[in-house]
Amino acid sequence: MIIGIIAILLATAWTAFVVDTVVESARAFEGSIVFLRRTLLTPGIRPGILILCGLAASAGLAWTAAVAYIRGRRLKKRTARQIEARVQEVKVQAAGDAARAGLISWRISELQTSMDELTERRDQIVAEMDLARRRTSELRSLSEDYQRSVTKLQDRLVRLPNGEDELAQRRSQR
Repeated sequence: MIIGIIAILLATAWTAFVVDTVVESARAFEGSIVFLRRTLLTPGIRPGILILCGLAASAGLAWTAAVAYIRGRRLKKRTARQIEARVQEVKVQAAGDAARAGLISWRISELQTSMDELTERRDQIVAEMDLARRRTSELRSLSEDYQRSVTKLQDRLVRLPNGEDELAQRRSQR
């Protein structure tokens, strides 16, 4: 900031020098370059005019340089602030990504544990179902064997009339 002020002060001093030189040289009408009532050069009318135009242009250039320097410094500061803000955003985003990655890795391990538990439970249920199938098969086999043996044994059985049924029929007929 101080350098910008110095640049403006130098541009102001140079402009004051140029304005004084141009005004005094124009009053002199001799084709000479005059500063603080002292003649610095006497180049003639045409070269004098060109020299005065060059001095006026240099004063404009001095002001342009000073203002450009100040604007450049402001632009540089603003750009630095914007870059810092973007860097901060990137840091926040990176921290968020890291937190999400940590959460995901934690969640993956938790899901893996749940998956292992569910797989173990499924294996137990499948084993129980296999046992139930085997038992059902055995029971069917036993049932079929029993039915075959009952059929064989029925042929050997003697049927006795049911005494109570006959008594009930006789009473109903009376």
